[in-house]
Amino acid sequence: MTIRAFQGGAGCGKTYRLMRTLAESLTDCPLASGQRVLALTFMHGSRRRLDDRLRELGHAYECATIDSFALRVVTRWRSLADHLGHALPLETEYGTVCAVAAALLEQPSVVGWVAASHPIALLDEAQDLTEERLRIVRALEARLTLLVAADEFQCLNEGLRPNPFCSW
Repeated sequence: MTIRAFQGGAGCGKTYRLMRTLAESLTDCPLASGQRVLALTFMHGSRRRLDDRLRELGHAYECATIDSFALRVVTRWRSLADHLGHALPLETEYGTVCAVAAALLEQPSVVGWVAASHPIALLDEAQDLTEERLRIVRALEARLTLLVAADEFQCLNEGLRPNPFCSW
């Protein structure tokens, strides 16, 4: 599908442009009945801020951390995960949950399931994505329109240098 990414330092207007682009996208192609924007971010604080901004737009949306979204995918598709040879991880094994979710989302039927109810995914704080979380985003790109914001300087994990998302 389409990916629009906004990168830059704090205060340069990434989130503003992200929300403006989302509003324009929804004006050009409104959501169908039962559809919502999927809004993902890494940490709960940014999820709350994102939720506040999305509420102002007045469109249907679902806002979650990428880890909770991954857990929902793994829980919903656990039989397929088992069939593909992936052991069901513990809820607290975040990296493993995300790796299994990415493997599931790489299956056309699973990403199609997400796309049917969420044609647009908005991702904030993408600089904090580890490889397995970035695999989730790459899998979503196959069927969803992605709007993404990142600031490599604000990456919370020194182990993510060079930054996987920014390199992608």
